Amino acid sequence: MDFSQLEAFLAVCHTLNFTKASEHLHISQSAVTARIKALENSIGKTLFARDNRNVSLTQAGIAFLPYAERMLRLFDESKLTLSEQFERYVVLSGPGAVWHYQYLNHILSFRRDHPEVAIKFLSDIDSGYMIRDLLLDGAVHVAIRHEPPDHPKVSKALLFEDDILLVSAKEREPVSRSDFFSQNYCHIEWGAPFPEWFAKIVGPGYIPALQTDHSTIMLTMLLQGSVFGFLPRSVAQPFLDERKLFELHYDVRPPTVRLYASYLTEKCEHDSVKLGLDLLGLSLNSPYASN
Repeated sequence: MDFSQLEAFLAVCHTLNFTKASEHLHISQSAVTARIKALENSIGKTLFARDNRNVSLTQAGIAFLPYAERMLRLFDESKLTLSEQFERYVVLSGPGAVWHYQYLNHILSFRRDHPEVAIKFLSDIDSGYMIRDLLLDGAVHVAIRHEPPDHPKVSKALLFEDDILLVSAKEREPVSRSDFFSQNYCHIEWGAPFPEWFAKIVGPGYIPALQTDHSTIMLTMLLQGSVFGFLPRSVAQPFLDERKLFELHYDVRPPTVRLYASYLTEKCEHDSVKLGLDLLGLSLNSPYASN
């Protein structure tokens, strides 16, 4: 098994098409086929079910996919570790909204003040996978998530608390439960305990008419006046100040959500962990840090 085979495997997984995978990798289709065949021979399993029209993952392929992603990510991180271009490096992961609305200026300022440090921040990664594999493997030094991980090897530090607000581009009457079933409401799952709180309001089996998992798309729709919905105060406040958004009243106030930075306890003295916490405005001596 080599990394070119893993790259071919992931390309076919993402496209479910050998021709498109070859175009993505800038190699011939026969080369992709040969790499997949060699990989299947290496692990002793058929990874794709193929006919003249369709390509799909077998059960073995589905099981192998997270390991292939993990191996390639670790390989990429090893190149960063061994690079001589930078003296130090830090890899962080967390929700895209946190980077965009909370820490983007921190990152840029930190980069200017520490030109010898390479910074990599990841988003759109499943939080369970982020903790279970990336953090425990050392591919990520500091991970941000809403729920503190319950793992004996992981320490956590509270980053900040954020109120969840119900907002709209138009002032309107107080919102009732029935409004969450209307075509004008757009739902997004903010971090715990918001999902549990909202589920108690709308009841079991609720399906929103419109839902997204992308905070920027949500904000765009809100500013256009197309929908009303929930936003963290950290995202909504500038637009509330400019009266481009208005806070709506609902009888039961949404809960406050908390964001935590997580890192391996045994790596607490590692330079990259210290750099990551410093970038986020924390230190290991913070009163918010705990095991």
